[in-house]
Amino acid sequence: MKKLLTISLISMLLYGCAAYKELKPKPEINPVENGYIEILKDAKQFQLKKDKKYFIVFPPSMQPNFYLILKIKNRDQLNYYLTEVFDQGKGRVIEIPDESPEPGVENVYPISNDVPRYYFVIDLVKSDVLLEMEYRYTARWRYTFEREYASFSRTLAQNSISHEFYEKLGVSVKADEVDWQKEADQVSQKLKALTELSSRLKKIEEIFPPNILNTTDESYQNYLTLKETLEAEVAFQKKYQQLAHLLNEERQTRGDMEAFFGVIPAFIDFFEQKENFSKNVWMAVRDVLKKRIDQVVPYYEQRLAQKNDAKAIKSAIPQLQSLIPLAGLTFDEKFKQLAAFIEGYNQTVDQIWTAKKKFQTIVNQAEKKKTMPDNMFFSEIVTRLSKLQYTLPRVNHPALRPYAHYQCVKLLQKELQKLAAQIKIKLDKYRRADSIVPKINVMRDQNNIRGVLGLLKKNPDLDFLYPMYRELDERSLKSQANSIRKALSLGDFTAAELTLKSLYNDKNFVDYQSILPKKKKVLANLQDSLITAIVTQSRQRALKFIEENVTTLQGIDDLYNNPAFYPVHEPTFYAYQKAQNQQKIKALHAELNRLKTVVFPEMAIKKIYAQFIADPDQNGVLKARAIVAHGKYYKGTDSSIKNRIAECDPNIPKLLNKPKDYRRIFALPVTSNSAGVNEFLFKVNLRIPSPAQYPIFDVYIKLPKELAQTAANAQWYKSIRFNGKELKNEDRFTIVAPGPENNYECQVGPLQIIKTSNNILEVRFTKKAFKVYQISVMAQKPIIKKH
Repeated sequence: MKKLLTISLISMLLYGCAAYKELKPKPEINPVENGYIEILKDAKQFQLKKDKKYFIVFPPSMQPNFYLILKIKNRDQLNYYLTEVFDQGKGRVIEIPDESPEPGVENVYPISNDVPRYYFVIDLVKSDVLLEMEYRYTARWRYTFEREYASFSRTLAQNSISHEFYEKLGVSVKADEVDWQKEADQVSQKLKALTELSSRLKKIEEIFPPNILNTTDESYQNYLTLKETLEAEVAFQKKYQQLAHLLNEERQTRGDMEAFFGVIPAFIDFFEQKENFSKNVWMAVRDVLKKRIDQVVPYYEQRLAQKNDAKAIKSAIPQLQSLIPLAGLTFDEKFKQLAAFIEGYNQTVDQIWTAKKKFQTIVNQAEKKKTMPDNMFFSEIVTRLSKLQYTLPRVNHPALRPYAHYQCVKLLQKELQKLAAQIKIKLDKYRRADSIVPKINVMRDQNNIRGVLGLLKKNPDLDFLYPMYRELDERSLKSQANSIRKALSLGDFTAAELTLKSLYNDKNFVDYQSILPKKKKVLANLQDSLITAIVTQSRQRALKFIEENVTTLQGIDDLYNNPAFYPVHEPTFYAYQKAQNQQKIKALHAELNRLKTVVFPEMAIKKIYAQFIADPDQNGVLKARAIVAHGKYYKGTDSSIKNRIAECDPNIPKLLNKPKDYRRIFALPVTSNSAGVNEFLFKVNLRIPSPAQYPIFDVYIKLPKELAQTAANAQWYKSIRFNGKELKNEDRFTIVAPGPENNYECQVGPLQIIKTSNNILEVRFTKKAFKVYQISVMAQKPIIKKH
C-alpha cells in the first residue's frame, strides 16, 4: 500500500511539472492595427521560471491577410512557437511558419480572422528570465510595403532613363547622331527591372483589404504615388524602346533592301501609333524612312530586269503602299508605275494559274472518269472548256507595257500561249469523243465488244476513253471466269481446262494492257482452283474407293487397276508456273500411289485378317487369298502386315524356331474346286537352335479331326518333302495313336537340320473340301531307347 502511494505521488509531481501555465497580459492583447505594444501585467513584465512552460492566447485579426509580429529581446533564453491548436502539449503540434525576413530581430506570423484564437507557446525556459516582448497586429500589405518602400523607390530611381534624346530628336539631335543600339540595350535592361518591380507591387495590391481603397492612409498614399510614377516611367520606356529598336533595325539594314523590307511592319506599327509620340519624334522617323523609300524603285527595276521566270513577283510594294500614307508621305510617279506593273503582272500570273487549275480540273473530270459516260458527258466538257478558252487573260495589260521588254513579261506571254494551245488540243479531242461516245454506247448495249474495240482503235489518240469502257473488259473476264468455275463445280475438268486455255489466249479487250494484270491474276487463281480441285477430288475419290472395297474378297487385281488410283484429270495446259503445278500433279500421283500400295493394302489386310482369324471357316480361303492378293501390291514397310501376308500364303514356309512348342499353321487349298476335291499345301521352315553341328529332330504334325479320322487306316497325305526330297516310310514316317482330342499326330523324322540353309518341310494332301485347316507343328530331339 505504501509503495502504491509513493507511485501516485511521483505521477502527480511529474504531471504538475509538465503542465503549461497561461500568461494573461493586462491590459489585454488588442488586435487593432497599431504600433508595437509591450506584453505586461499591471505595468510589469512576466517572470519566467527555468524549466517551466507557458502560453499566451492571442485573439485573431479583425481582417484576413494580417501578420502578428513579435519582438522578443531575450529570445535566446526561450524555445517558442505560434499555433492555432493547443492542448497542453498533447497530440501533434502544428507550428505556424515564421515569415520574418530577419528572424534574429522579429518573428512574423501570418494570421487571419477565421481562427478563434492563436497560442504563443513557450515550451522551454533555459533560465529564470523576465519576458521582454512586444507585439503588433498589421496588414500583410502594409508590413511588406513599409519594409520594401525605400528599396522600391531606389529601384525606380536607378532604372529611370533620361528624356534628353527623345525631346531633342529632330530638333537639335539628328537620328543618325544617336547610338540606338546602346539606347535599346539600356532601356531593355531597365525596363526589365521596372517590370519586375511592377509585378511585386501587384502582388501587394492583391492582398489590400477592401476598406483601404480611397483612404488617406499614409502607406496607401505612398503606394499610389509610387505606382503612378512607375506606370508613367514604364509607359515612356516602352515607347522609347519601340523607337530605339525601330531606328536601330533600320540602321542595321542599310545596304540591304530586302532586310529593310523586313522592318516595314515595325514602321507601320510605329506610324499607326504616332499620336503616342511627340511630333518632333515621328517626323524624325519619317525623314529616315523617306530616304529608304527613295531607293525602292531603282532596286526593284534592277531586280525585275534580271528575273527569268514567269512566277509571281514577291515584293514589299503592298506594305509600302500602306506605310507611305501612314507616314504622311506621297507616292511619286515612278513608284506608282512600278506598283501598277507588279500588281498587273501578279494579277495576270494569278489568272493564268487559276485558268491552269480550272483546265486541269476539267481534264481530270474528262479523263479520269472510270465509268462509261452517257451520251451528253463530253458535250458538257466541251462547253466548259470553250468558256475557259474565251476567258483566258491577255498579256497586254496597260500597266505591263512600260516593262514589256523584261524577260519575265515575255515568259509570261509564252506561258499563256502554251496554255491556250493545250486547251485547243483538248477541245479538239473532246469534240471528237462527243461524236463517237453515242455510237460506242449503242455497241455496248448490244454487247458488241469487238465493235467497241474497232471504233476505239480508229481513234488511238482518244486513249482517255479506254479506262471509261474498261468495265466491258471486266464483264468479258468475269463471264469467262464464271464459265470455268461452273465447269469446276460440275467436275467437268476437261471443259474447265479448255476454257482456261481460251481465256489465256484471248486478247479481245478494250484496254488489253490495263486488263492484263487482272486477267493474269484471275488465270492464276482459276488455274490454282483447277489444280486444287483435281488434287482434292482425286484424293477423295481414292479414299472413298478404299473405304468401299476394303473388305472385298474377290477380284483384288481388278481393284488395283481401278481409275480411282489415278487423277480425275491429267492437265495438259498450264497458264503460269508450269513447273510448280506439274510438281503438284506429280505429288498427287505419288500420293495416289501411296494410297494404292500402302494405305489400301494395309487397311484391307488388317481388316480381312482380323475377320479371318476370328472365324477361319467363314470364307477363310477367300479371305486368305484376298490377303495374299493385296500383299502382291503392298510397298509398305510394316512388318506386322508382311507377317499377315506370309501367314496366309501357303507357298511361304512358316518359321519354326522353338523346340517342343506347337506352332499353328494354316493349310490352304492351292486349287479352286469349290465343290470337289482340292489339293492343300503348307510349308514349315525349320530353324531350331542347337549346339550340335548336325542336329536331328523329329517333327510332329497334329492333324485336325476331319483329317485324323482316316489317318490310322489310310494315307492322309499326298506327299511330304524335306529340302526337295520326298520322304518314304523307310524314312521313319509313322502315325502315332490319337491323343485326348481324338487328333492324330504324324511323326516325321528323324530329320537332320542343316544350319547354313533353309530346311523346308513341305506337306501336300487332298480333300474334298474348300476351306482352311488349322494344323499344329512341333519339333523335338528324337528319343533314343537303350536296349
